[in-house]
Amino acid sequence: MDVVLFALRMLIVVALYAFLSALLWALLQERVPAPSPAVPTSRLTQLTDDEADSAPKRYYAIRSAAWIGRDPNCLVHADDEFASARHAQVLWHAEDQAWWIEDNLSRNGTFVNGQRVMRSRLKDGDVIRVGRVQFKFESDGAAVS
Repeated sequence: MDVVLFALRMLIVVALYAFLSALLWALLQERVPAPSPAVPTSRLTQLTDDEADSAPKRYYAIRSAAWIGRDPNCLVHADDEFASARHAQVLWHAEDQAWWIEDNLSRNGTFVNGQRVMRSRLKDGDVIRVGRVQFKFESDGAAVS
């Protein structure tokens, strides 16, 4: 009788270890990130009121989602009292392979080429206005991994 109980206990231990191993393997398989699709390089160039202005232009490289606003933590800093802390966001949408800008319910609005937008697809050369600050959107089409 003791031999049968010992064999059953060993069988339960082996089954438990097999179950835990299969569970750990399944969890590790889920944690492997899928390769991210290539995102084209783009940048926002801050435009000055006067092209003869001697102040250097500011360039902001955009590689994924980027906030535009007065908050110093925003990637694109708009130092203007008419800009919200987090005024708008530039996003890459992999579904349609395009850059978009989305207004963050700002009081003074976000403008693309002079038209107020809540959400708009961006193309190379578009001029974005946040508060009184303007940026030129430039995308070269090269991919960044």
